[in-house]
Amino acid sequence: MGVVWRAHDEYLDREVAIKEIVPPRGRVIREDDPEVRRALREARAAAKLSKHPRVITVYDVVTDGGGLPVIVMELLHGRSLSDALAADGPMPLDRAARIGIQVLEALDYAHSNGVLHRDVKPGNVMLVDDQVVLTDFGIALIDGDSVLTATGQLPGVPEYISPERIRGEEALPAADLWSVGIMLYGMVVGRTPFSRGDVQATLGAVLSWEPAPDPKVGRLAPVIDGLLRKKPAERMTARNAIDRLTEIAAVPSPAPPGTRVRLEFPTKVVNPAGELTVAHGTVPNTRTAVPPFLPPPAPVRGVAPDAPTLPPAPRPRSNRGPLIAIGAAVMAVVAAVILANLPLGDRSAASQSSGQSPTPTAGAPDVTLKNYQERLGFEIGVPPDWRRASSIDGALSSVTWEGQRTDPKVGALKVEVQRRTGESGVSAIEVLEADARAQSTRQQTSDYREIELSGNASSANFECAYRAGGFHYRTRTRAVASGALFKLTFSLYAADQETLARHWAAAEPLIAEIRGSFRPVGS
Repeated sequence: MGVVWRAHDEYLDREVAIKEIVPPRGRVIREDDPEVRRALREARAAAKLSKHPRVITVYDVVTDGGGLPVIVMELLHGRSLSDALAADGPMPLDRAARIGIQVLEALDYAHSNGVLHRDVKPGNVMLVDDQVVLTDFGIALIDGDSVLTATGQLPGVPEYISPERIRGEEALPAADLWSVGIMLYGMVVGRTPFSRGDVQATLGAVLSWEPAPDPKVGRLAPVIDGLLRKKPAERMTARNAIDRLTEIAAVPSPAPPGTRVRLEFPTKVVNPAGELTVAHGTVPNTRTAVPPFLPPPAPVRGVAPDAPTLPPAPRPRSNRGPLIAIGAAVMAVVAAVILANLPLGDRSAASQSSGQSPTPTAGAPDVTLKNYQERLGFEIGVPPDWRRASSIDGALSSVTWEGQRTDPKVGALKVEVQRRTGESGVSAIEVLEADARAQSTRQQTSDYREIELSGNASSANFECAYRAGGFHYRTRTRAVASGALFKLTFSLYAADQETLARHWAAAEPLIAEIRGSFRPVGS
């Protein structure tokens, strides 16, 4: 969309990077053109997330002599992940896991702030040593904005676009997680799983085929498989993927003699005093106000009327008929499976029909808990506006609910219920003791503090606090052994300990209410 210059900010005496819009040959760009709106969207999306160490810092937007926006951002001394893979080839599993963790941390933060990246790929991941910075939010989608897609262009690189976006469905956070799964596969295998050499064949492979198994994937296989589920509702969540990648990153891959494997997680240091360029009358091209280039926010997100019509997908290898016919049948099956996988019942509605009052949420008398009866074998009550996500089926299946954010310095309160199967006679206290040992020794955490660890074989409790990725976390877990073993975990993070303690205390009544509603069933 333009050219990036290395420049010097004379007013604040620092190096910066400047992204300038370069018009196509023979064309004059005006303030209402798509290129301008895309540039300003990039600046606004990145600026909204610049507090996070894994997101490129935008300092300012200035205007050139023609009134067009120029983005002023931090200058990164490194190379893109794409360049690193081209120069060095596939990387060890532990390094790929460390990079994946940091990309997922950036995306999880972006999603919790209402921003979808929509163009996650190695070219937009910058490596400064082993530190990751996510860049280029040019086609990002911000809550309240309409979809921005240039006519005749695909919204991203074909092999990284999720199946639901190819079908023209609403963009959700799971679409970015799909792209991370593609990237993880390519980082260790040396090629992406669905690339077929041309756009039509690639889009058809994304919709119709599963990733080809490759022994190089190794320990990353469960994470990649979880991120590359065709149905967004079945896709692994960012937090689950981070937890599993953390275990992989802690085990170094065999390295050639003389090669030093780095396990540390460096943190990008941002000078708060240099986050904004101060407008000054003697500085040329410095804005005094940012013109409203973007149109007014649309009330509902959807596909733009001028979104491109994708070319027909190729015929599958099995010669069973045109891919369009197969796609229609698959979509019908997908719809049936989605309906079959919905929670078995809404006890809130059932209780109302039987004359019983719904359970009130502590601290919020006007809010009722929505009751879920899950196929994993438990019941729980959760605020109705919390977002639900489920993991893939397996020995460690889980369902997560995430609340609403009320403070930009604080993450959303989450509750995860994990079911552990495949072992008989599992002790609740032994499982939580193992969790405590693992948490206290993880290399990416610091300031670990154990608050509670108590219980017996049938039920146990574990609570701890720690720091990771520049944030302070607090978690509380209850394990119940009832046939299968269930772990009910509440988590919250904030920018500092004082803020975390304040918000955790405010959430205590709600945590107690949700925890009291949990009950294993069918055991």
